[in-house]
Amino acid sequence: MECKIFLKVVLIFLAISSNNKLHAQKYRIIYSMRFKADSTAKDLTTKNMLLDIDGGISRFYSYKLFKSDSTFISNEKLGREAIHKSMDYEFMTIKNKTQGQISKFYRILIDVYELKEAMPLLQWKITSDIKVVNNNKCQKALLDYKGRKWEAWFAVDIPISEGPSVFNGLPGLIVSISDSKGNYSFDLLELKKKEENIYTSNNLSVKTIPVNLQQLHKLYLDHYNDPYREIKSGYVKAKFVDQSGKEITPNFNEQTKNKQVILKQTNNPIELSEAVQYP
Repeated sequence: MECKIFLKVVLIFLAISSNNKLHAQKYRIIYSMRFKADSTAKDLTTKNMLLDIDGGISRFYSYKLFKSDSTFISNEKLGREAIHKSMDYEFMTIKNKTQGQISKFYRILIDVYELKEAMPLLQWKITSDIKVVNNNKCQKALLDYKGRKWEAWFAVDIPISEGPSVFNGLPGLIVSISDSKGNYSFDLLELKKKEENIYTSNNLSVKTIPVNLQQLHKLYLDHYNDPYREIKSGYVKAKFVDQSGKEITPNFNEQTKNKQVILKQTNNPIELSEAVQYP
C-alpha cells in the first residue's frame, strides 16, 4: 500500500516538474495572418507574424519588425549604429500574465503609441469537436469578443495557453483562429522550441508614447481632421512630385478629402467595438 502511494506521489511530482519545465522554456511561434483592413475588400492581405514566449511574457509582432530587432542586436554587438528601424507596429501586442496586463501598439505617421490595459478575461466556450489541423489534434473553442465571433482550434497535446494577438487562456496552443465574417484569420506555420533570441520586450525598437483608449481615439480623430498637419508644420518631411517626377506644391484640401476616404475605409480593427467613430 505504501509502495503504491509512493509511486503515485512520484508520478504527480514528475507531471508537475514536466509541466513547469514546458512553461519555463522559450518558444517562437510563427503564424500566417490574413486580414482585411477594409471590410468591403474582396482580397485579404497576408503577413507572417511571430509570437515569442518567455515564461509569462509573450510578444506578438511582425516578421519585418523581428528582422529589424535582429539587425539592431547584431549592429550593437559590432559597435555599429542602427541606421533604420522598422515601423511595422500594426497588430503588435505584449502580454504580461504575471502583471495581468496587455500592451497594444498603434502607429500614426512616425509616432507609435502604447495602450496598456488589464488582460481581458476571455469567455471561451470549449466544444467537443475534434479534428486534425496542421498535423495537430485540435479541439474547437468559440468566443464572442469585442464585436466579433471567433472560432479557434487549439492543440490538445501542446499545453501552452497562448495564441496570436490578444488571444490566450485555452488549455492548449491556438493552432488556428478566425472570425465569422472572414475578416481575420491566424494559422500556425511553425513552433520553435528552445529559442534563445526571444524578443518579448519593446526595448529594441522605437520609443513609444503611453495613451489610454480615449486619448488614442482623439489622436486618430485629429489625424483624420487634418492628416497633413505634421507635413505642413515641418514636423514630418515629405516631397510631392507629379507623374514626370517634377516636385510640386500639393493641394492639401483635395489631398485631405482623399485621405479621409481611405481612413474611413480601412477602419476594421480586430477589436471591432473599439473602432474609431469617424464623422
